[in-house]
Amino acid sequence: MEAWANSLGVQATILSAIQYLPQIYTTFMLGHVGSLSIPMMCIQTPGSFVWALSLAAREGTAWSSWLVYVVTGSLQGILLVMCVAFEVKEKRLRNRDETEVRRRMSEGLQDDATEQSPLLRN
Repeated sequence: MEAWANSLGVQATILSAIQYLPQIYTTFMLGHVGSLSIPMMCIQTPGSFVWALSLAAREGTAWSSWLVYVVTGSLQGILLVMCVAFEVKEKRLRNRDETEVRRRMSEGLQDDATEQSPLLRN
């Protein structure tokens, strides 16, 4: 019975990893957060480890019952770190662009992006 339970735990771990890998890949390739919620991941990621620890601390609990939470917490942690890094990078780029627009405006230069076409006027 223990071998069957461990087998199911390993299967659950593999399926959970398969669930996260496409999201990690897509987020990495896009280079931005998209619709992922960073605050939700900030709560859920450590929650996975707390839950795994609570399961591991119970007497008679097999490793296969808490391993899935360690793996999913780790994968979600990777996703969280990527999302935070992309958000910081995007914020720096926005600030740099805004600074450049202000500089150009103060020098009297017209920015092509802010140029108004007669077709776009009200």
